[in-house]
Amino acid sequence: MVTGRNLVLEDVGSIAAREYDVPDPPAGGLVLEMIRANVCGSDVHILNGGHPLVGPGCVMGHEGIGRVHALGEGVTADFAGEPLSVGDRVVSTYFQACRRCPECNNGHPNICRNAYTGWSKQADESPHFHGTFGTHYVVGPSFAVYKVPDGVTSKAASSVNCALSQVFYGCLVGEVSYDDKVVILGAGGLGVCASAVASSFGATVWVAEMAPQRLEKVKEFGAHHTVDLTPADGSDGRVDLVKDLTDGGADVVIDLTGVPSAFSEGVRMTRAGGIFVEIGNITPHKYTDFDPGLFTRTGVQIRAAIRYPQNVLGRAIRFVADTPHFPWESLVDKDFTLDEVEEALAQAAARKVTRAGIVISD
Repeated sequence: MVTGRNLVLEDVGSIAAREYDVPDPPAGGLVLEMIRANVCGSDVHILNGGHPLVGPGCVMGHEGIGRVHALGEGVTADFAGEPLSVGDRVVSTYFQACRRCPECNNGHPNICRNAYTGWSKQADESPHFHGTFGTHYVVGPSFAVYKVPDGVTSKAASSVNCALSQVFYGCLVGEVSYDDKVVILGAGGLGVCASAVASSFGATVWVAEMAPQRLEKVKEFGAHHTVDLTPADGSDGRVDLVKDLTDGGADVVIDLTGVPSAFSEGVRMTRAGGIFVEIGNITPHKYTDFDPGLFTRTGVQIRAAIRYPQNVLGRAIRFVADTPHFPWESLVDKDFTLDEVEEALAQAAARKVTRAGIVISD
């Protein structure tokens, strides 16, 4: 029996390693040997107790890439029909679409009410390996799995199943198209990926940040303009600055910050009749002032993009393969080991890195 290791949220702000026997794969599923994992902003929220479902006792991590350790009964191909074998590199959704709940049946599998059935389980509950911060990862039969093309490195692919897929879906939700003016709030890993997607869709892209040191990276990923928000005079000043730069407001504004005040500011940065897409604010019970009358009179549409339809993951990994002019490996700008995860989380929280990578068996 092979033994593996998980990093578990012991308590708010505290992580510890636990060892378990690596189980056999479930029917219709897989067991992966993890190659790489990344620190997402959501992981920082989880560490600080900011997730409504993932709490103490759960395995940390949801973004990453692995190689097939074992195939479950009936698994011969990925979700695109590509043959799968032991040793193949794959990316997987970190959530499931059960296909049996009202949300799935109403055409919204990204908000499946059972989406986190696997991810939010306690680490002590079999099959134990519920997250990517560990040596292994068990993928259930209702998760989507896509083979990584040979020309895409593991480091380049490691951000696909969260950061890139999330903003790819956000651009679809925002109906980003040729000649649109798109403002992206936040220049972290998701902001960098959103710049690549929106610019490839033909939009003119502005990326705005309160941590201006992060803005250099987005220029390498298609952003046409960067906006340092720090000189602006408060909330109204930030809104006025962006509206001036976009000649009255953006066609699409995508908020990736996780800052509640950015929600109300982003709506006001959107032109009349435009679309505001909220992605970054995922922690419940945090509030911001909002002017509903102004919102009604502008005709701005507010749309949420939580997770993504599973086929978007397949589109995202193909996008990386088809856009080698973007330096995808550089998105992960500092590597750590599994023993250094707490430091990786700290540097991500301090915005010292764009994406912290955890090298497991690369």
